[in-house]
Amino acid sequence: MINHVRGRNRSRDDDLYQLLPLSARLRLKHELAGWDSAVEWELVAAKERVSQVRNEVPTDGYGLLHLRSQRSFGQLRVDVGIDNLFNRRYFLPTGGAYLGQGMSMSLNGVPWGIAVPGIGRSYHVGLALTF
Repeated sequence: MINHVRGRNRSRDDDLYQLLPLSARLRLKHELAGWDSAVEWELVAAKERVSQVRNEVPTDGYGLLHLRSQRSFGQLRVDVGIDNLFNRRYFLPTGGAYLGQGMSMSLNGVPWGIAVPGIGRSYHVGLALTF
């Protein structure tokens, strides 16, 4: 799946706020012995077209790898997965910017106007019961 959107405010000659840059999700699925598994590659281009009026922060592009698997046991389905398998540091293009106190609150604080980082490696387990 590939996504692309482009928007401009013509009256201000500025890019629209909070638009996701070109992105894609590629999924490879596999079924074996009752398990449905998938490897998903999420790709997001750099966000360079930002709203100057809203002080939107540009972000670099990134690629993330996710693993997912599920198995049904009668009416019960078990889902497991790992997102951001390689624990890559990235910044969400629509995640906003850190506007806190910056360096004034500690020696190693986050500077003002830094893009908010995305979540690191995460594990999830889910159960679904059909009745």
